[in-house]
Amino acid sequence: MVVDVGRNRMAWFYEIRSSNNAVLRRDGGFATQDAAKIAGRADAKKMKTSRQPDRPDVERILVGQNGERPTR
Repeated sequence: MVVDVGRNRMAWFYEIRSSNNAVLRRDGGFATQDAAKIAGRADAKKMKTSRQPDRPDVERILVGQNGERPTR
């Protein structure tokens, strides 16, 4: 059995979490860890600048891999 390593890549995702550990936003399908980090940081920055009193604060950004294939 021949396995093509390039075709079995897994996609990266990010989660933006609040101070009480609730997921505020999750997005995925990134080809690299760096791409997921950059997108997560950009979204977190947007969320912080458009802060509304009824929304929880952004606490941290988590990056990980899942079994999906990259779409970006």
